[in-house]
Amino acid sequence: MRKISTLILYLGLLVGCAGGQTHPETNDVEVMRIGLRSENINNKMVVKEVMKGFPAERAGIKRGDVVFSINGKKFKNDLEILSLMNNMQRSDHVLLVINRNGKQINFDVERKVVKVRLRGISILKLLAKNNKVSLAIVIGRVNNTFPNTPADWADSIRNTLQSEEESFYLAAFENNENFSIVDRMQLIQILYEYQFDQVGFISDELRMKIGEMTGATHILDISYARVRGRSNSYKDVMNARLIEIKSGTVLADDEMTVRL
Repeated sequence: MRKISTLILYLGLLVGCAGGQTHPETNDVEVMRIGLRSENINNKMVVKEVMKGFPAERAGIKRGDVVFSINGKKFKNDLEILSLMNNMQRSDHVLLVINRNGKQINFDVERKVVKVRLRGISILKLLAKNNKVSLAIVIGRVNNTFPNTPADWADSIRNTLQSEEESFYLAAFENNENFSIVDRMQLIQILYEYQFDQVGFISDELRMKIGEMTGATHILDISYARVRGRSNSYKDVMNARLIEIKSGTVLADDEMTVRL
């Protein structure tokens, strides 16, 4: 059975109020990329997408090209390619040998710095090792310290975050047979039973219950707050923890500050 995985991940999520331009300041990790999304077909790394604005596009690499070698080495999966890219010096170029319609073409490609979320890297590594990831996305505390906050503000933020997180991860890992997202309504019922809105944190009991009732392997636990800044301005802060259900281990802890 074919295993398809994502090489380039855009892990910048839009958060906050609808229609607002976001400017995240995060603890993202900087990684080096050339801008290809590839697929392993019959032990050949086939280019499925060339990202706009990335070095691969400027170099002339095209969808359908077969990556014969990178820096003189052959690769079987994306994790090996990711490891190579990140272990090179920042100024190093990537030497790609491409097979296009039976013709061998050599490319000297620069790399571009891309910021990615820790939780996205963690999920990618799990999938690259052929581990199953069934993700339960839980929106926990949503607080606003400002006066005259609309009554439906928290619900609106929850719905926005839930939709954006679900859409993002489905788009990022839609071709991987080992990835799925827990049904939202099924999850809401469990959270309601445990009065999660009032508690505001995931207990060990609730964590195990989510796994038992939904088949989830991991929880994405998200909290969100709007706090005062200078001159009566405000900033929105989102924290997202990726938790392994079986052990309770926090695999990634991301924080994003959004000024609107």
